[in-house]
This record gives sequence, C-alpha cells and structure tokens, in this order.
Amino acid sequence: MSGSTPPRTLVVHHRSGIGDLVWHIPYLRAIAAASRDGRITLLARPSCHAADVLAGEHCVAEVIEFDHRPRAGERRRGRHDSLAAQWALAGELRRRRFDRIVIFASRPRYALLALLAGIPRRIGFGFSAVERLWLNQPPYIRPHQGAGNWVYPEATALAVAHGFVDGPRVPRMQVQPQAMAAARDWLAGLPPRPLALSIASSEARKHWGDARYAELAGALAADGHGLVLVGGPAEAARGAAIVAAVAAPLRARVRALTQPSVQLTAAVLRHTALCVGNDTGVLNMAVANEVPALGLFGATPPLHHDPLLQALCGDGMETIAVTDVLAHLRTMLASNPAP
Repeated sequence: MSGSTPPRTLVVHHRSGIGDLVWHIPYLRAIAAASRDGRITLLARPSCHAADVLAGEHCVAEVIEFDHRPRAGERRRGRHDSLAAQWALAGELRRRRFDRIVIFASRPRYALLALLAGIPRRIGFGFSAVERLWLNQPPYIRPHQGAGNWVYPEATALAVAHGFVDGPRVPRMQVQPQAMAAARDWLAGLPPRPLALSIASSEARKHWGDARYAELAGALAADGHGLVLVGGPAEAARGAAIVAAVAAPLRARVRALTQPSVQLTAAVLRHTALCVGNDTGVLNMAVANEVPALGLFGATPPLHHDPLLQALCGDGMETIAVTDVLAHLRTMLASNPAP
C-alpha cells in the first residue's frame, strides 16, 4: 500500500442495540470518507441489525456479523462463542487483507482478533493496558466520566482523537426509497402525520407499561391524532392488546407496526409528527430521521446527543404519569404545528 492510497478499513461496532448503532452512523461515514473507495466493512453483532439499519448507507460496503455472547434474553449460544470459531473468523478477515481497523469498543478481544487477522494499523479506545498490547495506533481515549449514557460520547471521542471529525456530529439515518414507498402504502387510511408510540424495550425495567400506553393512545386519539405503535415482531401481541384497549369508536385511528424491517420502521417514522416512548432503538431512530421525540427515562439516564430529543424523567418508569406525558406532548405539538 502506497502512502497516498487510502486504507482498506474494517470498523468494529461492539454494542448490541439498534440505537447504539444509529449513534455511530456519522462516524462510520467519516471513517469511510478516509478509506479505500469511500467505503468500509463493518463487524457488528446480529442484534443491532446492522445490514438493515445501514441499508441506505453507500459508505458501508459489507456487514460481517460477530455472533459472540448474544443477549441473555435470546437464550442461545453464539456462533462465535468458541475459540475455534473466533480463530476461523480471524482467518476470514486475514484473507480480506484489511489495512486498518477502527474498534469502537474497549474489549481486548477485538484488538487481539485484529492482530491475528494481520491488520497492520489497529485503532481503538485503549482503556486498559491489556487492550493496548494489541493496538498500535494512538492516541487513546479515556472512559466517559460525565452524566448520561457513555456510548455516544466515547464514539465521538475516538473519532475526534483520530481526526475523522472535528467535533460531535448529530446522528442522521438514510432510508431507502422503496421503504419510503412501502411506508406510504402502510399508512394509508390513518390521519395524516400520526404520532408514533415506541412500545418496544430490550429490558423490562425500561418499559413504561401496556396499560399506560393504551391510556395515552386513547387520549391522543380523542384529540384527533392518528397513532402508530412501533415495535418489532416480539411486540406483536403487545401492540394488538394496546390497540384493543382503546375505545372502539377511536380504534381505527390506532395501528400497530410490529414487523422485522428496520428500514420500513424508519420510513414510517419519517411520516410521523412526533415520537414518544421507552429508551430504545425506535426512539433513537426517530430523531435520527428528524422527528421530534419525547423519551421516558425512569430506569436509565436521559440522552442528550440530539436537540430533537426531549426527556421526561422519573424514579422508576411507574412514576412517570400518563397525565404528565400527555401534557408534555400537547406542548410539543403546539410548538411544532403540522404544515
């Protein structure tokens, strides 16, 4: 590789959630801009659905799944849990002849994997001495010490430290045209610019509760709004139960979107006026698609990465009252009237 030739780059995204991946999108683009052909290969865990989330991103040439230690709720063994499987993955990466790896994680295993794969330039957080044994491209960064979630600030710090960006970048997501067309078809029959309720959650402690969502949906439908209950296939029964709990005369205004396509979900969100819900991937996708959102934070620290995201906090999700959420939403809607 000549000194003037951009490197062939592999990027590691360690976090398991869709929202975590959305936070990294501007930094993936920046790294790709300084890479061969303006593109990167991404190594990511299956649970963040990277190929689907990033389907609209030209900067991502390929996604390789690293199926190591799935979430406890998945109750299965990962394909790469064994040392033999990880050794085979290192061989696969070696055959691809990457020049550089950028690791958005502090786990030493990724730096060791990169060394075994023969990747000559190895960039990572470098929090520990063990990790730095196998990294070789300082500067390293410090763990986030401020308030709130650490994932976005640490990703930003690494990207800034290595000159990929000159400061924090607000995440924005690309959506495929065919998903936008499918969203218009799916929304047919609902009032224009409906509101989105994010009813999914990766952890029970972060979920606001079906009864509260049903009460909120009924009140908003009575105000004249259409409602889209947004989740994944795991929320199909929950979505149906919330719709059924809305008063019959208002039920046609409420519809559940609980299907597997992240791109369709993002496209539907783009047609909504506002999103409210749990601290989850849907909430982060909403603001990444320039939809104002209200996050309910009773179990996790509020997020501050995007000015479109407001927070309503409580000491436990059960302390966040429906009346308070409804009042906050009505204020947000009054300040952002429909065009």
